[in-house]
Amino acid sequence: MAPASRSARVTWIATGVSIVAGVAAVSVLLSVPVPTGRTTPEPLVRATPSATATPLVDEPWYRTGLPVDGDVVSIGVRTAGHVTVVRTGDRSIRVTITDFSTDLTTADIRVQLTGGDVVGHGVHTDWVPDGDPVEIGTIAHGATGTVIDMSIPQILPPEVHSLLILDWNTSTIMGGAELLPST
Repeated sequence: MAPASRSARVTWIATGVSIVAGVAAVSVLLSVPVPTGRTTPEPLVRATPSATATPLVDEPWYRTGLPVDGDVVSIGVRTAGHVTVVRTGDRSIRVTITDFSTDLTTADIRVQLTGGDVVGHGVHTDWVPDGDPVEIGTIAHGATGTVIDMSIPQILPPEVHSLLILDWNTSTIMGGAELLPST
């Protein structure tokens, strides 16, 4: 291969010098202080901060909806009592059931929180399901009350409207309480 001609070498050298000079000029321009005291220019259009720039996050029910309470009413069998739900920490709640009684003495009694509603009166009381209930504890045989501390309320439905008491053995809903804000 023959060496490049003199004019080709001059062209290559001139191109290289032009590139180096361009890079140097851009570096100098970027390092010159601008009136704000910064070494790099600010954008021509500045984003304006907005109060709604970050999306609002809905707080979970256990942080905003408590305290609540309600009377336990019969649904499947005669069952009575009173329930109170309070927040006891950043991520903990306490469910207290008092004055509890039931005619179903051999039941494996489970307590659930649910998004459904307890509606009606007397023998016409029913539970209207909404989503999956979450079991939170049990009531011992013959007990007139219980206290259930829940340290992971994040597993609860987004909105809790009622408490259910049921017999685990027969899947009978014994009673329930519509949970309303405490006064």
